[in-house]
Amino acid sequence: MYLFGYGSLINITSAQKSFKRKLKQVDLIPVSIKGYEKIWNAIEYIQFADKIKINGVFLNLEKSNLKKTNGVLIKITDEELKTLKIREKNYSCITIKANDVEGYSLDEDVIAFMTTTKDRIATNTSKNCFIASKYIDILTNSFNVYSDDFVLEYKKSLSTFPFPLKTGTYSFCDPLQHKIAREGIQ
Repeated sequence: MYLFGYGSLINITSAQKSFKRKLKQVDLIPVSIKGYEKIWNAIEYIQFADKIKINGVFLNLEKSNLKKTNGVLIKITDEELKTLKIREKNYSCITIKANDVEGYSLDEDVIAFMTTTKDRIATNTSKNCFIASKYIDILTNSFNVYSDDFVLEYKKSLSTFPFPLKTGTYSFCDPLQHKIAREGIQ
């Protein structure tokens, strides 16, 4: 099965932390997905050095029939999916039709993680919400391995931020989620 990654999974160093096998850059296949766009509204509980829990806002997918968004496909096993579900614990696993994938020929549908639970979706009235600047660094630090067209398209999701940025190193409040996302499973 294939997973569509559109956030930190586009960065091989970040993605590697959720895999026991050694990933190579060719394992991250650049594609676009029709019918979705990336938006900043997925809430994860994080904390910075002050240990105060905040609503960290991360990228999410939103259904949008006239749009498309880019990211990467990663071929995964059932065991790897179980680990990724812990890393992406507040996201739902959705199915994207194979014919909605542009840039790679598939004969099977693709899965992706998308926050669908209302209390985990930030709105303009949500309080205590910040976007971690280190998360943006994870995204942009991967750009040197992708084509100019990929980067130009991806940067559209980084052009405006609906919540203030917060600098510093953050950790996920859930210890298991933090271990898989930051420290790795190996």
